[in-house]
Amino acid sequence: MPIYENEPVAVSYISEYDTEKITEILKTQFGNLGITGESFENKRVVIKPNLIMKKSPEYAATSSPEILDALLDILDGYSPASVVIAESSGGPYTKQSLEAAYNVCGIKSVTDKHNATLNFDTTYKVVDFSDGKTVKRFNIISPIADADVVISLPRLKTHSLTGMSGAVKNYFGVIPGLEKFELHARFPDYNDFSSMLVDLATLVATRAETINILDAIVGMEGNGPTGGSPRRIGAILTSRSAFAIDSIAKELICAHGVLSVKEADARGLASADADKISVIGDDYKSLIVRDFKQPDSKKRGLVGFLQTFSGGAIGEYFRPRPVIGKSCIGCGECVRSCPKETISLVSEKNKRIASIKLDNCIRCFCCQELCPIHAIEVKRRGIISFINRAKRDNK
Repeated sequence: MPIYENEPVAVSYISEYDTEKITEILKTQFGNLGITGESFENKRVVIKPNLIMKKSPEYAATSSPEILDALLDILDGYSPASVVIAESSGGPYTKQSLEAAYNVCGIKSVTDKHNATLNFDTTYKVVDFSDGKTVKRFNIISPIADADVVISLPRLKTHSLTGMSGAVKNYFGVIPGLEKFELHARFPDYNDFSSMLVDLATLVATRAETINILDAIVGMEGNGPTGGSPRRIGAILTSRSAFAIDSIAKELICAHGVLSVKEADARGLASADADKISVIGDDYKSLIVRDFKQPDSKKRGLVGFLQTFSGGAIGEYFRPRPVIGKSCIGCGECVRSCPKETISLVSEKNKRIASIKLDNCIRCFCCQELCPIHAIEVKRRGIISFINRAKRDNK
């Protein structure tokens, strides 16, 4: 299969989640991109949404049911061999967790209206990828591994670890359950982790036809991908290339320096310069949200400079870190999600709360991402506290 180097991106303005309008937009975008009924005829089609955790659609953390509804309307008019919705969210990959995510995220109610089924097969397949730069073998959930066509439905969000969650990051959900935490532990360096994501998205695109439909009608700003706030952007982007979409998407939310975009550029998959991406339809530049709030982990200034250019104790001191807030209810979700097992529940003031041993923390922010009540913040130490600490140490 091709990996769709420098494929065009279709961009369409839309300000609301209206299924009829979305259906017409997708039909137009498909036509402009050469995606026809023959693209799906007698093929196993798998739709891969973003169901990172059990959250209802209004929080803008998960895929829009309206976009899924519109897509299924279109597929109902074609003749695929099968249409399956499949995802592995942030927690365990079990039938119970899948059922909960489908229900809470509004996916089941939409799927029940169409000729599609929800995946409850929790097996996976080992897939070799000799062309991988960072990873040569992945475990992939079975529906994706067996698909002829994969349609990815990411939502545009900020991300505390990767800077942006878009089309490339959405493919991380093809890794089964808790194995995602193992990859976080294996690649604590952000550059290596981003390279792994590019390997993974490339692997999927070499095994199946891929179509990426990015929901940028309402995205998430701030401490995404789950703890931020909804923010209207007003567009839907579609492309065969996840890499090309992300090059445009980063401009929409001013997420500069996204490492996976840089890595895709270095590999010749899509230019990091959005002006070099062929755009069909509306002008994305008029949709750029210049005050889109970035995650706390990405704030720069002098502290960011010191972290970037200082190694050893100084660099470590200024690294962003997860901090347990007072609202912690001791549910243990962060304990279960920590790839380095560096979080535990401790007793404090007659209640159980989470405690993080920062010496072992790799700053993957899985704990913040999966905390159901957003009790975990990502913070940086200020320059003043650093100077005061240095004075104390020198006394």
